[in-house]
Amino acid sequence: MKKFQTKIYALKSPKIKPQREPLRFLFVSDLHNSLFGPGNCRLLQEMERLAPEAVFVGGDLVVAKPGYSMEVAMDFVREAARRFPVYYAPGNHEYRMRIYPETYGDMYPRYRRVLKEAGVEFLDNRKIELQTAAGRICLCGFTMDREYYRKGHRRKLPTEELERIFGRPSRESFTILLAHNPLQGDTYLDWGPDLTLSGHLHGGMVRLGGRAVVSPDFTLFPKYGCGLYRKGNSRLIVSSGLGEHTIPVRLFNPRELVVIELKGAR
Repeated sequence: MKKFQTKIYALKSPKIKPQREPLRFLFVSDLHNSLFGPGNCRLLQEMERLAPEAVFVGGDLVVAKPGYSMEVAMDFVREAARRFPVYYAPGNHEYRMRIYPETYGDMYPRYRRVLKEAGVEFLDNRKIELQTAAGRICLCGFTMDREYYRKGHRRKLPTEELERIFGRPSRESFTILLAHNPLQGDTYLDWGPDLTLSGHLHGGMVRLGGRAVVSPDFTLFPKYGCGLYRKGNSRLIVSSGLGEHTIPVRLFNPRELVVIELKGAR
């Protein structure tokens, strides 16, 4: 039976109003059709126990391979959206289904239809402002072009690309960037949101001393493999994700549901 851990990150910001309980969000990434009990009941029960303000999805709930079922991901999204507000930014698997219809047929439009019917906010290079009792949250969902995913001579994403899509991070609202691929982590931190949430690397598949050794695309010792990273006032959290595909390897690398707890800072 597959297991997962709940990983809590407690963060403080002057943009968050002090209150008795922290502002809590859940971050789900890289499920890849994994099941934790029938209908993902154990995962959903843990999410309910945590009672989040909202759930952020960082992409790759599906496995983009022709003929693969999307039922597990679709059932999970329906159930999660029935219980919580869900905001979803695509990963490379959703993106691949969209840009290669000759390979994936109607998989992408079918999946998007399910998200829409479930009431999920799909943030495809789009931002939205959330009003909470502790202040405003500016949530940006980034879809990275395929040229930045290429192996080998991978191009660096310029900060100007994020500014072109989203403008500059807000000085008033707590800005969260959902950006699936942390291999461009330098750019996210330089752009300067209060928090970036990424996945994609599955925790490095193998971890030694808490450090990711090799990513699914065979990047050795990725700089932003798993955990919390900081540059000035900007923070990046990389989830090890909840699933895997093709190479089902996880060594010293537990699956995780990420909890973000935001508190005010005087």
